[in-house]
Amino acid sequence: MLKKLELAPCALGEGPLWRRESREFVFTDIVNGTLYAADESGAVRTLLQCRYQLGAFLFDEAGDLLLLTEAGVFACPYGGGEADFRLVWQVPMAPGERFNDAICDPAGRVLAGTKTEQDRDGTLWQFSPDQPPRRMLSGLKISNGMGFSGQGRIFYHTDSPERVIRRYDYSAGDGRLSNGRALVRTAQDCVPDGMTVDADGFLWTACWGGGRVERYTPEGALAQTYPLPAGQVSSVTFGGAGLDTLLVTSAAIGASGGQDGGIWMLRPGATGVEEYRAVLPRS
Repeated sequence: MLKKLELAPCALGEGPLWRRESREFVFTDIVNGTLYAADESGAVRTLLQCRYQLGAFLFDEAGDLLLLTEAGVFACPYGGGEADFRLVWQVPMAPGERFNDAICDPAGRVLAGTKTEQDRDGTLWQFSPDQPPRRMLSGLKISNGMGFSGQGRIFYHTDSPERVIRRYDYSAGDGRLSNGRALVRTAQDCVPDGMTVDADGFLWTACWGGGRVERYTPEGALAQTYPLPAGQVSSVTFGGAGLDTLLVTSAAIGASGGQDGGIWMLRPGATGVEEYRAVLPRS
């Protein structure tokens, strides 16, 4: 059953995550600098509002927030506000460039991708608690959804305009990528956006422009599709007590009406896994 959350349309709903401590889904409206939290019943509240674009966010080991903005990467207590922001990392950004998606690896490193206004020269950054930030991938069009599988030994990365999800071998020991290859190439009406990986190692990707979520086997074959009443479907995550509820975001920006910008919950008959969490430098 598909359930739409009662919320005004998000301009750019994105990056949902499940927070076990409060039993809430959290997601961002990037361009409006807003984080929302939704409980398992679908009741929504505003969690945080700030002056920056919240291109992505993550949780640290305690369940507090790590916010990736065009002004830097900030730590913030869960339930806190902009006055509580503490700068953790900064990297050079071109005018108009911002973070677009992020994930943590098994060691707590942060992998965060950017997009520019021209949709070229995007970067995938890695932030470690004991090393300076480093570029993992460069020359990307739009660095987008990511996922881990195989106990963190396999890394997936989306470059949206290329309509491709690439698979890499990943070394949790030193955080290095190797043996990259195209795993999924989506149809022309599906620009792959945010993604997640389920407990069986299947990939779930939001189809921007395609009005659906697609599920792929670990070998890259299309397994199932899940239609949504919005064209600009932007991201997905599993949550709920059994990690069996899929939350799907979408975006109203640039759309011609309809239900774009809506947020939905559904139970697709699959189970997710808990995402890794960030380890921050000692302050």
